[in-house]
Amino acid sequence: MQRKHIDFRELLERLLPLEELPPADRSAVERALKSGVSGQLQQAALYAVRQLEQLGALKRLPSNGGPPALRYQRREGLDVITIQLPGEARHDGIVVFPRATLPLQAQASLDRVRRLLRLEDDSLLAEPRTQRSRLGLIPQLDRIGSEFLGASEVRLVPAESGEEAAPAPALSLEPALGREAAANPDALLYCPDVLRAPALAKGAGARGVKAAVFAGLPRADGTTHGHLEILSRVEDPFRPDDLAMAALLADYCGAALERAARLEKLVFIDPLTSVYNRSYFDLEVQNEMARAEREKSSMALCIVDIDDFKRFNTTYGYEAGNQVLAHVAQALKRAVRPFDTVARWGGEEFALLLTSPIHAEDVMAISERLRLLVERQSVRLEGLDRRTHRVGVTVSIGVAVFPEHAGEQAGLWRAANQALLAAKRPPKNRVVFYQPAGEAQAPKG
Repeated sequence: MQRKHIDFRELLERLLPLEELPPADRSAVERALKSGVSGQLQQAALYAVRQLEQLGALKRLPSNGGPPALRYQRREGLDVITIQLPGEARHDGIVVFPRATLPLQAQASLDRVRRLLRLEDDSLLAEPRTQRSRLGLIPQLDRIGSEFLGASEVRLVPAESGEEAAPAPALSLEPALGREAAANPDALLYCPDVLRAPALAKGAGARGVKAAVFAGLPRADGTTHGHLEILSRVEDPFRPDDLAMAALLADYCGAALERAARLEKLVFIDPLTSVYNRSYFDLEVQNEMARAEREKSSMALCIVDIDDFKRFNTTYGYEAGNQVLAHVAQALKRAVRPFDTVARWGGEEFALLLTSPIHAEDVMAISERLRLLVERQSVRLEGLDRRTHRVGVTVSIGVAVFPEHAGEQAGLWRAANQALLAAKRPPKNRVVFYQPAGEAQAPKG
């Protein structure tokens, strides 16, 4: 049996021809080889190896007790490939452990394994709508993670951009370290003593934290959902076996969020416009009305209708009409607050939920901002004549406020629809609030 030590460039060159390597990973390997940057070569190689290991194309062998190295064997071959790894990197009290150097097999009690397997429990995803799906999972993942590792505290900190960002995101112990961990999910950052780490000494020490682990939450495409922070009130509590368990926990948390995201997209996302669908919105209205009632505050329902929508279909074709729908949907989504909801209600209508607490003047300002944003943008369409056209789009918006205009869901919808009918009377392109005492009117001023 031949044993050969290879570097990361040589490893990538040997992995590239493998048929089992997925196309996306093959592209990443090609980019890394083209760049020639040692860090990118290492990261791409370790990621590709992990993928091939999961697919069964490579089998990882136990360490032979020598310097840090990875040992693999092809599924159809006897050659053993040994990849020399850099030792632990230390800087400013932080130890960087490549995941590949952690023990392949770590001892765990049956009770700990059962806690980890709870992440696979369908009950966690049985109601994917609850608290916005992935964000609703975070407290559960935090609790199960603490139980699994026996740590003082485990925090799942979501990515800071896009839909992953919570209205009140979990605070990171040290955002810079969190970003570093998220940028390199193939490594763990371990601070055994926060007093020796300038980045952590002040904040963590004041809160009684004495040690911390930062681990990225990998996605299937190699990016991350955010990072995991494992905190302890004991100095240097984690051994290599514990860090291997921390890496396993990060993988499980990333997989749980990935499943929730796919389920949310399948069940609650309108495929044409990429905003929520009617099923999601119905549930959201119920929950937000109940919350506003508990808090004795207000929320608003806005129904947005694209003016003269049929003309886009008849003049430029149905595909052009779809482009208008998608454009308006994304414009509305960008203009509302992060914790508000935009959904396609049906046809050319969208429904917006402005969550509590919100006052009438704020509802008016947001609704008018939405109308103006759509009006000021032009949409680029490809017509049936295969020529590119730029067209203007306007919307009419009907608004009803809970509990001022109605105290239950059906009544709120009726009020918003009555307001919309008034808004769509010529000249259209306006915002109208429901008026309980008479006909709906456009707000003055």
